[in-house]
Amino acid sequence: MRTLRRGAVAAIALTCAFTLAACGSAEEPGGSEASDDMTSESPMDDMSESPMDDDMSESPMEDDMAEDEMMSDALDFTATTVSGDTFEGADLAGSPAVVFFWSEMCDTCADTAAALADVEGVELLSVAGKDSDPMDDPMADVSGVTQLEDGMGDLASHFGVMADGDVVLIDDHGEVTHQGPMDPMKVPDEVASLTM
Repeated sequence: MRTLRRGAVAAIALTCAFTLAACGSAEEPGGSEASDDMTSESPMDDMSESPMDDDMSESPMEDDMAEDEMMSDALDFTATTVSGDTFEGADLAGSPAVVFFWSEMCDTCADTAAALADVEGVELLSVAGKDSDPMDDPMADVSGVTQLEDGMGDLASHFGVMADGDVVLIDDHGEVTHQGPMDPMKVPDEVASLTM
């Protein structure tokens, strides 16, 4: 019985080998010239070098999706400036920023504002807290400061700010590196770390 099985297995193996050999040796119609013109590349290889590849590398829609994915949640806000214009947090993308929350009742805000007035290389946002008059902004005279209103507390909530005088530091990738109170004496060093 074992001899019969071994013989059957050998016969099947030989049949498969002859079939495969016969498939590989068949000439294309048109003789040997047709086989000389053919290369080892598949039709898919020809498509990989299509001139359309350059045009289709990224579509505008993919660019927008990539930008949206890159923008952090910290920059996903809209606010109103004291002059009534709309300010988009997305405009800060690629630039480090400091967001300073102040109110008239804040004991440390004047010192923090004075320390922030001397920093360079960052976008400065000064946010008037609830019940504060934006005209009393301690940073009103600082060049380049964007003054924002937050009468409803939406920005404070967005950044998780719990008290007037809190400072939010945002790096150039849109990530929050600090949120909360900051010793005015440490402001220059903390802000400088955003630009390194």
